[in-house]
Amino acid sequence: MLVLGVAAVTGIDSVPAKRTTNLATSGNQQQQVGGPEGATSSGIPLSQLQPGSQGATGGPASAGTAGAASGPAAAGSRPGAAASKVVYDPGASDTEVRLGGSTFTSGPAATYGEQIAVGFAAGVNYINDHGGIGGRRVTVKIYDDGADPAKQLANVKRLVEVDKVFAVAMAYAPIAGDYVAKMGVPMFLEGQFNEDFTNPWYFSIGGPQMTSGMALAWYGAKKLGVKTVSIFYLDAGTNNYSRAFADKMASYWRAYGVTVKSEIPFAPDQTSCSQGVSAARADNVDFIDFELDAGHVIQCAVESQIQGYKPPKSWGGYLIGVPVIHEALGDYSQGMYAFDAFGDQYQSQEYINAVRKVSSKTDTYSSVTMGFFLSALVAGDGMRLLGDNFTRAHLRDVMNTFKDWRPGLTNSDNQPKWTWTKECHVALQGGYLIQIRKQPNGSLRWDQITPQGRGVPLPPGIPIPPDLTGCSKMFVPGDTAQPF
Repeated sequence: MLVLGVAAVTGIDSVPAKRTTNLATSGNQQQQVGGPEGATSSGIPLSQLQPGSQGATGGPASAGTAGAASGPAAAGSRPGAAASKVVYDPGASDTEVRLGGSTFTSGPAATYGEQIAVGFAAGVNYINDHGGIGGRRVTVKIYDDGADPAKQLANVKRLVEVDKVFAVAMAYAPIAGDYVAKMGVPMFLEGQFNEDFTNPWYFSIGGPQMTSGMALAWYGAKKLGVKTVSIFYLDAGTNNYSRAFADKMASYWRAYGVTVKSEIPFAPDQTSCSQGVSAARADNVDFIDFELDAGHVIQCAVESQIQGYKPPKSWGGYLIGVPVIHEALGDYSQGMYAFDAFGDQYQSQEYINAVRKVSSKTDTYSSVTMGFFLSALVAGDGMRLLGDNFTRAHLRDVMNTFKDWRPGLTNSDNQPKWTWTKECHVALQGGYLIQIRKQPNGSLRWDQITPQGRGVPLPPGIPIPPDLTGCSKMFVPGDTAQPF
């Protein structure tokens, strides 16, 4: 996760009362994870990713205070409904709404894929525990793609064309964006690439990796006093995994007068960090900016321990604010920085209970789990507003009216808000810096060390990215503003 801020614009004022829940019973429904039977790589049985909660009577729980963006239930031929006819797209009916997703529940990044699948499945259960969508139950089918882009795209096509889902989740826009736009299918996810925030059919809960880089450079230069930096980056030759992206990150640091000593590439399957750590050590840099996944960060920290080295101003970056970092590295991880946004939502017992019903092994204090839990909830709140026009295009249009949406898990101000418009799909308003610290009981965890942010600090002399000009209100001047 990352620090972002978006100025409020006109639209539906979607701030709910606090949700209440009835988690009395649960039973298996039609949720499914594709792939071989048995356990995933971290030992979570696939069957545990297939729950579907029911109310105490064995049917849908009563709606109660379910919808954050509540509206009239869609009418149709359902028992007790009005006589008007509901127009449905594939995947929706008077009794059911089918969703689908593709993620990596196997392979080297399966820990995160499982958090994605568990978080989204828990969110679907939460919707059903609160009456479903106007009495319709929500089901979800999740396929394993093993982090293979071609397989992820094939899975999305299968979900839309064979399984006939109403909306999809999890797949990145550089992989599936052209297809879902062509088919007109809404996509819900946490998001990382700029395309996840510029595709009109994508609704991302997080924020772009690029703007996270802006925030990290601002904090390092303005708050930590960093004068020299090395950038470690994944180089797969495209998009955020390229030298061009590393150059962009370097330009943000240089805008604050920081000297970038080196930009060190890592192949996706690279297992050694000795050369990178040796180069940063020889350059005596103040800070290392990790534009890497958590697995490579762990490799680099282990190598740093071997070499007896740690940058004096510390290290940090995108994609690493997850518990596996300190779980793997122990005390050597102390002081590492990353970004998050969800604040006191992590403390919601309703959220924790919902995740635990799917998997007792999955971390709840993880932006990945929370991000996909909220992706399901916001999709549900959008569908509750569809009325008699229960179509994908209507869902897209309704989502673009959400202003200051919050999920209703807590009344605390220490949580972000989300606003989508046709012009800007970087919806997240908020976020903060986190740092690994030792707790009084001796454990390690990511602690929030700044308040929720008020905007993305645009480095001096750096223009707003061309594909984000519709989101100009989210940026504040990094040379004068205090975004945290």
